[in-house]
Amino acid sequence: MKVKQAIRKIIILGGGTAGWMAAAALANNPVFAAIELCLVESDNIGTIGVGEGSTPHLKRFMDNLGISEKDWMEQCHASYKTGIDFINWNGDGQQYFHPFYFQMDVKPAEVFFINANARRRGHGNAVKPDAFFSSGVLAKHNLSPRPKKTLPCANEYGYHFDATELANYLKDYACQRGVRQIIADVVEVSTSPNQQIETLNLANGERLSADFFIDASGFSAKLIHKALGVPFQSFAEELLNDSAVTVPVPVPALINSTQAQQAKYHTRATALSAGWLWQIPLTHRLGNGYVYSSRHLSANAAAKELLHSVNLPESTQVRFLKLRVGVSDKAWHNNVLAIGLAQSFIEPLEATSIMMTQFTLERFMSLFERYQLNKQAETLSRQTLNQAVMQLVLGIKDYIQAHYVTSQRSEPYWVAARKVAISQRLTQLLKAWYQGEDFDLLLYQYDQQLAYFRPSWYALLAGMDYRDPKLKRPFEPISAEITAQAISYCQTLVEQYFQPKHS
Repeated sequence: MKVKQAIRKIIILGGGTAGWMAAAALANNPVFAAIELCLVESDNIGTIGVGEGSTPHLKRFMDNLGISEKDWMEQCHASYKTGIDFINWNGDGQQYFHPFYFQMDVKPAEVFFINANARRRGHGNAVKPDAFFSSGVLAKHNLSPRPKKTLPCANEYGYHFDATELANYLKDYACQRGVRQIIADVVEVSTSPNQQIETLNLANGERLSADFFIDASGFSAKLIHKALGVPFQSFAEELLNDSAVTVPVPVPALINSTQAQQAKYHTRATALSAGWLWQIPLTHRLGNGYVYSSRHLSANAAAKELLHSVNLPESTQVRFLKLRVGVSDKAWHNNVLAIGLAQSFIEPLEATSIMMTQFTLERFMSLFERYQLNKQAETLSRQTLNQAVMQLVLGIKDYIQAHYVTSQRSEPYWVAARKVAISQRLTQLLKAWYQGEDFDLLLYQYDQQLAYFRPSWYALLAGMDYRDPKLKRPFEPISAEITAQAISYCQTLVEQYFQPKHS
């Protein structure tokens, strides 16, 4: 079979976190050593930065680049993240913690699972994940997930960071490794008769050509949607939040305030009247943002509710954002790979956007050599990546929707959020849990399709105390003594490995 012409040049359109993640990853990969890498970005477009939080996957990405944690975290005002504290999602003032799970949590987590299964079948009191996972105990005591003593196994944690500074850091890294940066506005995209991108025409009259393009142009999706016409699947009727309003609070302003006592090493997600409030602790500021549905709340009312929630005067300047929630039908079409917001966005809850970018890039790099072999391999590579990306996006969507459809809040927004269409898979999972059926069997059957696994599902559904209060099914609860031992184990683990010596 005839070998394809080798790819000699790749252009990345768009900077920001996604674009510079791509540039850094490709520049560091020997497979792309002989390929010219170029990134085109406009100086008229800033970084969206709606999240500024990560899952534990980001650590692997930075480690693979050979970047020391201390170096990049210091420049990006980053802090460690043990998980997410969900506050008042049932409207009853209660909260639960979604922890990051690692090997040393296996035994106490199993005790939590048994207690959660007992509760949903009508036995025992409400049980939350907080005390059964080391990261939950760390969050309770506002401790870093970086141990003071060497752990017998690798820990799992994420980060909070300034998204603009992370993009700048990765830009420096990529440019030092030969990536060419061009600051210019793209005014026209030229395509061939067979729907391949050929050139980017710049405002200064320059025409840039390449063999392959990565679309990191954000919600505008200039290549994948506007130039190639790949359809976009909107999730607007399934995930109602389409807007956000944000306001940062500098660290000096937190001194002697109630916010100064808030989380140092975890994200807070507090349910409000028409969405939820994120609070993300960086070293130089506390990031606050209200993600809401514009169908249920005006922008001005959202800003007022945000400022009231974080104890700031109504005259404080805020920033408004519009969100495009959904996914491109194809992440990879012809000679364009879409990443970041150009590809998909499932709102900021659970901080999955950067994880999706990383997943796409890693899958693309693993397929790239095969992709170049011949037409058949080219087609198969695209299909493989597109299927994997879509499966992960839909798995994330299921888990995010579960936060809303299990809520008992009574405001019109929350009532509407409970009534949205959900997948058959999520329907079956929720039904099994609510009716006291074999939930773990379903998790096993859907294992390859789920973005989140057993600890996360249990943390959410037990944390929300989602159950039929009238249900009473046979179940043998675990003894109170074993439960106490599991809780004590996690506390002791934290004291042994994470507490400072003088504590």
